[in-house]
Amino acid sequence: MKKSIIGIYALAVCFVTVVCAVIALGIGIYDLVEIAYPEFTLPSYQFERHQSNEAFFPGDPENLELTEEEKSARRLASYETAIEAERRGAQQSLIKVLVVLILDAVVFTIHWKVAQRSRE
Repeated sequence: MKKSIIGIYALAVCFVTVVCAVIALGIGIYDLVEIAYPEFTLPSYQFERHQSNEAFFPGDPENLELTEEEKSARRLASYETAIEAERRGAQQSLIKVLVVLILDAVVFTIHWKVAQRSRE
């Protein structure tokens, strides 16, 4: 069976779209984990920074007059903000992944049909 150049091209494009889709799916799965458990995916430096008042306010002279309760309240509010930012970033990334997957599906479908026609 002789393969045409167009058929080879179409199958090569299909292969590339499958590889791209697999990578996008990996990123998408991580985004879902990030959305569900943002505390787990929060970068280590941010997580460690929010674990104690001493780590959050390391010798900052303008915060020396704050009470421990005020420091704790600010630190916990900052932690909640960091968690929400992590979740929001993951949601944005997931939308990008979905766009890539839709484009991959369109390009794959078109080229798969071209490859099938070239075999006939």
